[in-house]
Amino acid sequence: MAPIALALLQLAFLLLLYLFVWWAARAILRDLRGDPTRAVAAAPAARAPAPRTPAGPPPSARTLHGTPRELVVHAPGGRPRVLRLDGGEVTFGRSERSTVPLGDSYASDRHARVYRDGGQWLVADLGSTNGTYLNKARIQAPTPIGPGDQLAIGKTVVEVRK
Repeated sequence: MAPIALALLQLAFLLLLYLFVWWAARAILRDLRGDPTRAVAAAPAARAPAPRTPAGPPPSARTLHGTPRELVVHAPGGRPRVLRLDGGEVTFGRSERSTVPLGDSYASDRHARVYRDGGQWLVADLGSTNGTYLNKARIQAPTPIGPGDQLAIGKTVVEVRK
């Protein structure tokens, strides 16, 4: 085999090897960061599928069409848990003092809270490491929620229902 052909084969092999290492490192980093879109897709198959978030107006506009009455918590590997929204705040995190203690390694000790302010319900991130997501968008400030919204807290998915 000609020396130039051998050099081209070696170069192609090295390129494929570097592409594989890059792909594997990217997948590992995505898992370590706790990508919430992957958490929704990895939900247990034993439960009924979560309703899709309606397209259209932002969450703040949808809150005019109904007040949330309950939260359904879908923790990885667990049964769904229904919480009535009866006026008090609901906190999520790994801490035992949370209203909803999560055994999720992607959740912080004090991760997020859902609370009523005036006539609307809001979700706020409590300085968590991996963030709190509302309808697959990371929230930066307290944000109104309404029926049909989905929260991602680590690998835990929370449905907002009427």
